[in-house]
Amino acid sequence: MLSMDDIKYIRRMHDVEGCSIREIMRRSGYHYETVKKYLDMKDFNNPTLLPKEVPSLLDPLKPIIDEWLENDLKAPRKQRHTAKRVYERLLNEYPGQLEVKLRTVQYYVSKKKKELYAEKSKGYIPLEHPAGEAQVDFCQFFYYDNSNTLKEGRKLTVSFPQSNGAYCQAFRVRTRNVCCKG
Repeated sequence: MLSMDDIKYIRRMHDVEGCSIREIMRRSGYHYETVKKYLDMKDFNNPTLLPKEVPSLLDPLKPIIDEWLENDLKAPRKQRHTAKRVYERLLNEYPGQLEVKLRTVQYYVSKKKKELYAEKSKGYIPLEHPAGEAQVDFCQFFYYDNSNTLKEGRKLTVSFPQSNGAYCQAFRVRTRNVCCKG
């Protein structure tokens, strides 16, 4: 395919200068059919070719892998199959049928897990932080003073989520709440 500059040059010679196809061939050095093709062309985008569906050597084992991964949805997270574990299990249980390497199994397991877990995590709760609201936390902590003695202290933290601002105050001692009766 010619560059866009060459195509524009051919079209300008034809449309603006009024050159014939033979004259354009002589000036540009391109063949008649090439010049004619670019003069007749309306859409200069490359046609997108869809990839052909080629059967995989893993196809006979995909239903088995799918079943294992679907059962993993009910299992604790640490006990689920990894791609490597799926491959090793296929090697042990179906040695004659497994004709692919680890990387092919990894691609398929990754794709399948994205499908399975995407269905599970579709909903969400929007996080909103209205102006003027704050979050308060009062907790205990331990620290070393100047004489390297371990001391207990209290900490008050007030955070403002909308502005990401915060205020923190540390107290050395625990005080009692005094309630005044009026």
